[in-house]
Amino acid sequence: MTIDISAVLVVSEEGPRAGIALHSAIDAAGAARQQGLDVEVVVVLAHATPATRLAVGAAEEHGARVEHIGGVDPGTALNYAVSVAKGTYVAMLDGGALWSENWLVEAHAVAQASPAHTIVHPEVHWFYEQGRELYFPPDQTEPGFDPAAVRLGNCWDALAFAAASIYRAVPFAALGADAQPGDLDWAWSIATLDAGLQHRVAPQTLNFRRRRPRTLR
Repeated sequence: MTIDISAVLVVSEEGPRAGIALHSAIDAAGAARQQGLDVEVVVVLAHATPATRLAVGAAEEHGARVEHIGGVDPGTALNYAVSVAKGTYVAMLDGGALWSENWLVEAHAVAQASPAHTIVHPEVHWFYEQGRELYFPPDQTEPGFDPAAVRLGNCWDALAFAAASIYRAVPFAALGADAQPGDLDWAWSIATLDAGLQHRVAPQTLNFRRRRPRTLR
């Protein structure tokens, strides 16, 4: 049986926040199933701390599949998460973020109606910690958008919604220990543009996430 979407949650040291993220993924998966989509929830423990493991300890009871990977850099952990996903599409989430319940449904609709080289983002990122603010990612189909802007500052979060084949064709970089928060997202944004991929926005969707310096401009 074909799985439409793998909702992948990668956790490491988020502690209790990871449990909230897990239930966000479960709720979004439930909403998508009500619309006839086949969704698997995959929780990847990337060298997770004891508190984080405890927070997602009920994952399997909620029907999620749990995978483990040892102490690797964040890019390698995300690539591993994609490698174990079975869905046609992959929706990426980390333990410090939440999806609006309609995210999987709306992102899938945009992806299905768009060319195969499309990456979908929420309409709004709502940040907490280190400044509470809203950020509206640009849609590349908007008039006046210049892809060159990404060379000056990052526009998109790498934890997006895209065909699994896209994540496998343009994997995440394994950045060194001196990498800054947000460098992974920025490097992936540039790599996807260089590969001819297009970033779109799913209307009326929200990602509520912990702010990391340099994550988005």
